[in-house]
Order: sequence, then structure tokens, then C-alpha cells
Amino acid sequence: MAGIDKIYGSTEQWDEFHLWCELNNVEALDYFYPRDDYDQFDRPITNFPERIDKWLLENCPIPFVIDRLKVQYNIKA
Repeated sequence: MAGIDKIYGSTEQWDEFHLWCELNNVEALDYFYPRDDYDQFDRPITNFPERIDKWLLENCPIPFVIDRLKVQYNIKA
């Protein structure tokens, strides 16, 4: 998939989102990039299939995740 389909963020955001997925949707963990080997802020965190993206839009409370998905799917407000 293209880079536009990925969620990016810091390692701290990776940790936050990964923990939330551990508790709420373990299937999503299969689509996380490795945590280590990234020193930059805007590093790839995930690359989900569309079905998980849609589930996240309805269920995830983490703003940076929802904001990215709204951009990806051209959802206003």
C-alpha cells in the first residue's frame, strides 16, 4: 500500500496506540510496524486494511489516529 494509507507518529504515539489496540482489537496488532529502529518523529506506525480503518473510525478515542483516518478517507470534521 502507498504511504498515504499509513498512520504515522512518534514512538510515544506508537506505544499509546499499540496498548489501546492490545486492549480493544488484538487483530490490529498484526498491522503495526516494528517499534524499534526509528528515531524520527514522523515514523510509520501502522498500515491497516480498510476494514480495520473503518472499525477504528467508529471506536478509537485517540485523536491522532482519527485525524489521520479522516484525511485518508477525505472525511470532513
